[in-house]
Amino acid sequence: MISEYDFYVNIYDDFIDTRNDENERILWKTHKIIDLMKITDGKDTNGFMENSLRMIMLLFKYFKITSCDLCSFDLFDTPFNEREELMLTLQREFT
Repeated sequence: MISEYDFYVNIYDDFIDTRNDENERILWKTHKIIDLMKITDGKDTNGFMENSLRMIMLLFKYFKITSCDLCSFDLFDTPFNEREELMLTLQREFT
């Protein structure tokens, strides 16, 4: 089993490597939680899993999640004026 210290260092190193990229941060969080579950394998007598999970969640806390990450709506179900505004924004962004 990896030492607690080594796991914490690995958490920070990988977190820094994401360089504030949204997709990388989401993947980082998911991978670190999976790694933690594999390492502890449900056997955690000294609080290592809880402390590590708290650290992961605290680092992720300051990462802003946009509404697109939480849910999505079908474009055809949006009101006409919002759809037109979105189309204009997309045209400006991609032309």
